Amino acid sequence: MTATTHVDTAASLQEMLRARASATDIEHHLDSLSPAARAQEVLAITGRGVKHLYEAVADAPPVTLEEIVPANARSTTVIFEGRNSLPLFSRFQKRFARLGDGTIVGYNHQTMSFVTGPGYFIVRAPDGEGPHGKELYFDYTANPPSEPEGWPAFKANDRGLSRMVYMNMKDYMRRVARGVIVGKAYKLGVAQKAYFSLSLPE
Repeated sequence: MTATTHVDTAASLQEMLRARASATDIEHHLDSLSPAARAQEVLAITGRGVKHLYEAVADAPPVTLEEIVPANARSTTVIFEGRNSLPLFSRFQKRFARLGDGTIVGYNHQTMSFVTGPGYFIVRAPDGEGPHGKELYFDYTANPPSEPEGWPAFKANDRGLSRMVYMNMKDYMRRVARGVIVGKAYKLGVAQKAYFSLSLPE
């Protein structure tokens, strides 16, 4: 386990990560900000910094389905602003909706969608299995039961160029703060060294 240090929560998130702040200090700092300011600080973390954020919150409480889309939010698209650890095309959105049966579906909204496809996934509660058993995950291996109105047409993740990006993938998520989560991608259980953060801007 990585040692952590109590640091001044008035510092920026970047400064806190450099100081190896605890998950609790990071949460308290971000929760003290407005949603817009919180998203701005999280989106400013790029490259290896996203990996460091993921590692810093390993002991944080699990993410719940309601933190993605509230249980009473039906026919509503919830948009999280995203930043991945890639050197290019690192900004994107993940958009979520809760279907009539309670299933939460999502897709990736980004500039390369015309090539990669929308990358549909289903949000799963922790399954209690393996090293990520306590973590909520985005399951790209399952097809959504339906498409929310106004969303792009469904395209299977095992077809065309979507295979290279989304096939056999699951993203395991960790809670950072109110409206902020961070994840790591796995394919067939193998870590892809790809990390991303998601923030609610309002």
